[in-house]
Amino acid sequence: MKSITDHKALLSILIAVFVVNQIAIASVTQAMGATRGVLQALWGAQTANAMELMMPILNDDGLTTHLQMMPTITEVLAEPNTGDIVQDAMTVMIATGAPFYAPADISFDDPIGALSAWGAYAQQELTPELEARYQRLISIFPCNFCCGSPTRVTLNGRCGCAHANAARGFFKYMLLTTGDTYSDDQLFGEAYRWQAVWYPSGVVEDYLLATGRRDALGHKTHGGAGADGMHGALE
Repeated sequence: MKSITDHKALLSILIAVFVVNQIAIASVTQAMGATRGVLQALWGAQTANAMELMMPILNDDGLTTHLQMMPTITEVLAEPNTGDIVQDAMTVMIATGAPFYAPADISFDDPIGALSAWGAYAQQELTPELEARYQRLISIFPCNFCCGSPTRVTLNGRCGCAHANAARGFFKYMLLTTGDTYSDDQLFGEAYRWQAVWYPSGVVEDYLLATGRRDALGHKTHGGAGADGMHGALE
């Protein structure tokens, strides 16, 4: 028969194990909660105005893309919760009006006019420092919706379409006029705001996919979307 001392020793061990387990459980729960918070912030519906936009970013393979939030220069509106999921997504992804940084003849409301107007700036010459930034931007900015295949995205510097030329003009203009004001990441995200008015269906489909609501509109595969056609099956 075990002595009282033996029972006390066993009880002490059990208490110690219980305490360690509780600490471990709390740590895991906290970590899981933090992870859920990050995922909800990244993939949840946009519930507040923000200076960032969801867009495809080139993967390390240089061929496919994943969806990621990137900073912008103009404010991205929150979903207005009208009850129309697609219309709400359009409010988030499709900018309107004339952005403050653009020349007077360029507006989000005139996508066709903006296409040729931005393209006219693609021939501007840059200083060596700005040229280096420009080359970096066009080497990673994807032309998702006009060229390439799901497993081989076409990058801006290698694309001959009018939309790619307009993006190059946008980058050059912004580097020359605001190069000291905005980071490359901000220019990258803002350039996608123009892609959105030229390819509204594609960007809205990607947004609905990223927020777990692709059934509202469907999701067509496009350049860089991956073998599954959906950026790695986010859901």
